[in-house]
Parts: sequence; C-alpha cells; structure tokens
Amino acid sequence: MEKTKKFMDLNRETAMRLWCKAYGKLTKTKDFAGREIAKGAYNDRNSKCGWNVDHILPQSKEGKTADHNLICCHILTNDEKADKFPCFSANGKRFEIVKVENHYEIKQKTKTKRKNGDSLPKTINYYDSASGIRHIRALDRRQNEPWFVGTVFIRAHGIKNTAALDFVEDFFEEENVSFLPGCRNNEALVVAKNYNMYSKDDISKLLDKCVLLNTYFGHYFMPCNYLNEYDIYFRLDRYQNKTMVYFESSKTDIHSISANSIILPLNNKYTNALHINDLVYENTEAQDKVKKQSSLYTKYDFVFTKLSKNLDKEVKGK
Repeated sequence: MEKTKKFMDLNRETAMRLWCKAYGKLTKTKDFAGREIAKGAYNDRNSKCGWNVDHILPQSKEGKTADHNLICCHILTNDEKADKFPCFSANGKRFEIVKVENHYEIKQKTKTKRKNGDSLPKTINYYDSASGIRHIRALDRRQNEPWFVGTVFIRAHGIKNTAALDFVEDFFEEENVSFLPGCRNNEALVVAKNYNMYSKDDISKLLDKCVLLNTYFGHYFMPCNYLNEYDIYFRLDRYQNKTMVYFESSKTDIHSISANSIILPLNNKYTNALHINDLVYENTEAQDKVKKQSSLYTKYDFVFTKLSKNLDKEVKGK
C-alpha cells in the first residue's frame, strides 16, 4: 500500500511539473481537443475539468515516458485517444499523431473538401471524357471560394556553387519554382509558389519546409562556402476567389515592397534567417513561439535541432 501511494505521489508531481511547463501560472485552460481542464482537478473523474497525463506516441507503439512524449489532457480526451495510432477522434474532432524531427506531435486533421462538399478526384484519366468533365466541373464549383497562395522567396548572395540552387529547386518539387535575375553580382533570387493552400495544415507544412531549408542553409551551405549570405521569406496571401489569384499574380512586381506585392526588401541587409508575414503568423504555431513584430514580416529564425547538429558534424568532418 505504501509503495502504491509513493507511485501515485510521484505521478502527481510529474503531472504538476508538466502542467507548469505547458501552461505556466494558468489554473484553467483547454486541452488540444478543446476541453476545459483545471490544475486542481488532476486525476479527478468526478470533475468536469478532470485531467491526466497521456503519452503522445502510445506506449504500445514504444512511446517513451519522457517530457517530449507526454501531454496534459482531459480525462475524456485521454479515454478517447487511448492507444490509437496514428489517427484518432476526440471531442468530435479528428487528430493525427505525426513525427516531427525526433519526436511526435498531435495535429488536428483538416478536411480537404471545399465548402460545397466537392473535392478534386485523386486520379484523372484525360482520355476518358467523363473523367475529364468531372474534373472540369469540380474546378468550376471552386471558383468563387476564398483562395490562399503561399510564396517563398529565397535570396542568396555570394554563390560559389550552384548545388545550393539545385537543392532548392528539388526541395520545392511540389511548388512552382522560378529563378529571377539578382540585383547584385553573384546574387540569386528564387521564388517558389503554391497556389493550392486549402487548409492550415497546408500552411504549416510549407512553413516546416522553410524551417528545414533554413536549417540546411545556415548549418551546411554557408559553413561549406556554397554561398555567403541568404534570406528566406514566406508570404501567404488570401484572395476573394480563384479569378483574383490569376489577375493579382500577373500584376506582381518582384522588386516592390508594397503590402500588396510579394515583398522582397532588396535594400535591406541580409539576415541569414527565415521571415514570415502576418497571415502565416496568424495561421500557424508561429504565434505561440515568437512575438509578432511591427514590420510586415516577423523573424522566425528556427531550425530543426537534431538535423542542425548532424549537419554541423558533417561540416566539421570535411
């Protein structure tokens, strides 16, 4: 009995430490599924705000009992999640457990269907008229819906090896990549555009790619003298409908710094960092990680830690 009590006390102590780590001085908050939890209602099934600690990657899937794999959540959320992997439902919402670098996170799944319930067919046989017409009609029904376009600008100076640019081209294989003439010697401008940003998951995915590129640029390409300086800008634009996407994109002035353009501050010094605009900030986890800056862009100079350390080792081994 004494042994059991000691275990429960230790478990509660761990839970309180995790609460403070996640929520600071808050005594009430909501878990990832949107259920309200109260600090004083730990492990209390009789409370509407009862909560406990769950493994993100289930122990049945070799999930570790470590801080990076533990999360505070409502008891009902924990019950619904159980050891389901990789997808589960909680509080009427769909979630997926995904690997991010060297740990796992819970991401809410967003429907890719449009407002009218139509989605584009995954495979299209253009030799079959019925298949082609179905695709055209699905496209037609989407024309008057709001549309997001993601644009990533990469500015590199002192290019000594074009492998860095080839890497960028391969890296953004899902986007439309264009190479533009630079304003200085040995300067390259690369634009990667994604015209199909349906959901916040799509925006987060492109932001992760930018962080990944920032990691390679800062921890490999620069130290290995492929280039001297760089900047990465991730801009998200919202359009009233698909027609506006084509009209506004055709008017884009690459070298303009107005709020309605792609914004490439060519007169500024290189920062060797990643920057995001307000729409990216508001639609991703960036708002929880950095303070929004007063300028049109917020510096978001993050890298993937484990990858950066491995790249540093590769550089030292050369």
